[in-house]
Amino acid sequence: MIEKKNSVSNIIGKVSLVLVLVFSLLYCSKSIYASSSNFNVSPEIPENQVDKNLGYFNLVMSPESQQTLSFKVNNATSKSITVEMAFAHSTTNGNGLAIYDSSKATKDSSLKYNIEDFVDIPKKEVTIAAHAQVIMTAKVSMPKGMDTGILAGGFSFKEKEGNQESSSSKGVSIKNEYRYVIALVTQQNTQKVSPQLRLNEVKATQVNSRNVFAANLQNISPTYLQDMNATATVKGVTNSELKYSFENSDMKMAPNSNFDFAIPVSIKGNIGDQSSKALEAGKYHLSMTVYGVKSATGAYETTVNGKSVNYEYKWTFEKDFEIAGEKAQKLNNSDPTVHYKEPINWLMIIGIALILIILLLIFLIFSSRRKKENHQK
Repeated sequence: MIEKKNSVSNIIGKVSLVLVLVFSLLYCSKSIYASSSNFNVSPEIPENQVDKNLGYFNLVMSPESQQTLSFKVNNATSKSITVEMAFAHSTTNGNGLAIYDSSKATKDSSLKYNIEDFVDIPKKEVTIAAHAQVIMTAKVSMPKGMDTGILAGGFSFKEKEGNQESSSSKGVSIKNEYRYVIALVTQQNTQKVSPQLRLNEVKATQVNSRNVFAANLQNISPTYLQDMNATATVKGVTNSELKYSFENSDMKMAPNSNFDFAIPVSIKGNIGDQSSKALEAGKYHLSMTVYGVKSATGAYETTVNGKSVNYEYKWTFEKDFEIAGEKAQKLNNSDPTVHYKEPINWLMIIGIALILIILLLIFLIFSSRRKKENHQK
């Protein structure tokens, strides 16, 4: 009898161990993306810098003049690395932030002079020995006819792909990525230029697979639109009960750029057990107010986070638009929050199945033992 009990215990123990291992594999296999710096970059500020305390280039240049900019690039590791250098004109991303990304730098229709045409990088990659420093350079020129306003872009530095460290251990993969960006602003003088904002198309689209109304805003002036604060409301005309609102008080538009200001229709983030109301076809109306450039003496006052703030500029927009039935259906079909279904919890199903298997094995073992005991009697 003791041997039989030990046999049962051993079987139960082994099955339980398998169960623990399965759960461990299900929970522990994942990827982690880490960011670490193997190098650092610092600009060598020239004499024609507007403000020498800035960590980027802000230069006053004569028409058709040319100069060379230098960057100190330091390898902080104990092995050699290769660093790549690129340049892109400034654009505005979907979050309303000025960026310098060459892969997404499309030219705005209002951009007369693209700074990319006036920047040349003689050597776009260098290999740096361990704990060593090199100087990377770029040639910058000023176009004739740029009497007012600025040209803006940014130099980016990153470790060459393939040289970046990556590791994998115990089901966890780690990838290290790092990029330095140093802005470049050039102008013929420091005369102030006022930003000019336009509202272009308003349409229904998606951001991260969620339905939104997108109001395209365009800064047609060669200057940054600082401290941008926008509030938008979309009301249904066909269905007057529909209303969607959104605001963002922390934006900055690049010179001569545009972006889509998104007003959410569907819920964002982790959807949990929630679902969104389907986007309805029909006619809508957009009302939008935008403030820009904070100033204690600004003529336009509004409230931001419960505090009174004054701005130098203010724009108001009103626009009617329509969403076709086919477009609404297409967006609704691809928005996972509109037709939400509780996801299948495979982990729970596997766990229950394994528990049932254990119980079945226990039952079979005891049934077999009883049959043997009855047979012996």
